[in-house]
Amino acid sequence: MKTFSLSRLALALAVGVTLSACSSSGTSSNQEAPGSQARPILSAGEAKNFTQQRYFSDISPDSAPWSPPGIAIPQSPDFVVGQANGEGVTHTSIQAAVDAAMAKHSSRRQYIAIQPGEYSGTVYIPAGSGSLTLYGTGNNPADVKIGMSLDSEIDAITWRHAVNPGGKYMPGKPAWYMFDNCQNRREGNVGIMCSAVFWSQNNGLQLKNLTIQNTLGDAVGEGDHRAVALRSDGDKVQIDHVNILGRQNTLLVTNSDLNNRMMDNRLTRTLVTNSYIEGDVDMVAGRGAVVFDNTDFRLVNSRTQKQGWVFAPATQANMYYGFLVENSRLTADGEGVAQLGRSWDLGGKSNGQVVIRNSTINAGFNRDQPWGDAAESGRAWAGNAGEGADDDGNIKRDLNDPNFNRLWEYQNSGEGSE
Repeated sequence: MKTFSLSRLALALAVGVTLSACSSSGTSSNQEAPGSQARPILSAGEAKNFTQQRYFSDISPDSAPWSPPGIAIPQSPDFVVGQANGEGVTHTSIQAAVDAAMAKHSSRRQYIAIQPGEYSGTVYIPAGSGSLTLYGTGNNPADVKIGMSLDSEIDAITWRHAVNPGGKYMPGKPAWYMFDNCQNRREGNVGIMCSAVFWSQNNGLQLKNLTIQNTLGDAVGEGDHRAVALRSDGDKVQIDHVNILGRQNTLLVTNSDLNNRMMDNRLTRTLVTNSYIEGDVDMVAGRGAVVFDNTDFRLVNSRTQKQGWVFAPATQANMYYGFLVENSRLTADGEGVAQLGRSWDLGGKSNGQVVIRNSTINAGFNRDQPWGDAAESGRAWAGNAGEGADDDGNIKRDLNDPNFNRLWEYQNSGEGSE
């Protein structure tokens, strides 16, 4: 299986170096509210609105916020994936173990342990009555690699032959409906939604100590070649100590169908911790509410040789919360050209929302224009620096004013934050 050559940080992760829980590089933040029209900064009072608890609130006002329980590793997993002669191995492919777990129709969480190795091919996890936990048994995330090369621009026939050799997906198997949805695409190519190597619709999914990669890499050059490594459509998803590697749209967190009006008010919540994400164009994208804590984002330009964007939120305009980044590190190749993100406008219904707070931003990012014009619609960037302050020092602005983008910073440090 083709693999990426990891950056220095990813290599550090690969040999088991623990990510620092501290985001600062020894310097304090120089960011002060209200910021500027190009770079709006939250005040301390405004920043109180953007916490994990707020992002994980439920649409129903009568429901308590989701409080992630952490990922517990059992002494005896339900299934073990590895080599045929490996100790305790129940399946030699991850998909086969997933199918077996889902076929039990159990409301109890099922645990799938994955022994060190390289696992080529897709993994599809359907929605079901119970949740799954998949975890690597190696010493670090790079010991278990799940991946293949998939391009959004290939036609359905080419995609079908690549994804389903040997009949891995067949009628009657739990994930057949997912495969069948993609093989019947008639738009000329399979598109972004079917370019994912690892695709889950499972509520409560947990992933730990793994590497998931779309190895399309630099071969296709610049252009609209979306190549998702991990796509998650489920709610209450936890991702911990996972390397997610790709180029365009590396991590896609959504609600099953970005263009389906019936899904507009479905909330999907995800917590990503202690992980590493790499890409070049809109590397983290979608409609879900996602909190990233103590995570490293690496924006590369080996394929495009141009600026890229870390975040492309497609947050519904009527939703307050999209992506929250805290205690993390953002690194970009080049010098002062990359951008933190841009809204992904879909059908005029989106106004992407991101807050990056208490994190470190390196010199590869554009300090004067850290945010870009919206993807798809081309809507020009419009920052909201407010209209001064009242007698108590409160800034006069509406953080959800539809006339402005909802892309904010708070108390970040590093050369790219000034």
